[in-house]
Amino acid sequence: MGTTVQSGGRDVTGSIASWWRSRYGFRLLLEIGICAGLLVIYRTIRLFTRGDLRAAFDNARGVISFETWLGLPFEDNLQQFLLDHPTIIKLLNQYYVVFHFPAAIGLLLWLYWRHHGHYSFVRNLMAFVTFSALVIHLIFPLAPPRMMAGFVDTMATFGPSIYPANALDGAANQIAAMPSLHFGWAMIEAIAVIMVLKSPWRYLILIHPALMTLAIIATANHWWIDAAVAGILIMAAIGVYRVVQAWVGDRRWSWTKLRFQTAAGLDQLEAHANSASPTANAPQRDVDSSTTS
Repeated sequence: MGTTVQSGGRDVTGSIASWWRSRYGFRLLLEIGICAGLLVIYRTIRLFTRGDLRAAFDNARGVISFETWLGLPFEDNLQQFLLDHPTIIKLLNQYYVVFHFPAAIGLLLWLYWRHHGHYSFVRNLMAFVTFSALVIHLIFPLAPPRMMAGFVDTMATFGPSIYPANALDGAANQIAAMPSLHFGWAMIEAIAVIMVLKSPWRYLILIHPALMTLAIIATANHWWIDAAVAGILIMAAIGVYRVVQAWVGDRRWSWTKLRFQTAAGLDQLEAHANSASPTANAPQRDVDSSTTS
């Protein structure tokens, strides 16, 4: 009489272990945890850097003086021109809101699933620029143009209005104009797309930061110099990354091992994790349990 050895349980266990070791198991959960933690820190810091209104307005007057000295105080003229075209203003208001957090999240998801080799660089670049900006917000509070005389708060006038009338209410820090993270994230998104794709059409993504620049100025949420400072932060972050990359070489940080490993070693580990479990492909076999006397 023959007895069949069932390997279904081992198949399931092997599949779960393989999934857990792959980029869609522990590493994905870790990335979600990291991004959620960064978001909590981001929101918490913004709550602690939104109270010094006097300094924010003094700094805004200083920005106006500096732009006047440069001969480039054009925000009010640009906004006055666009106010004669309400449809454009309404579209730019929507662009300011819709293409900030959703675009950043969509980019990170796209890179993680489709271009994983570029994911860490873009995530780290975005985190570095964001938290550098939060430090600047802390030491240099700055009122946006919409709080100054001669400007119109287009979002309060035309909608959607996302900020409360009292600058100290709500979760957002309304006196954190410099640098502009709206422009900074849009520029990082454009850099990522240009870096990843090979099509000559990829440069069309530069329309995104261009439109965001127009949106932040037209809505009077930022001075033009806020975008310039964000651009400088991005260039500095990329420069720091290249220095660190030269020092690290072909090693990469492993969160599972908590140390640097060579790229070849991590690739082999990932290939092993993504490959089918040996027990998954093993056929069932019959074992003859009968004995002869």
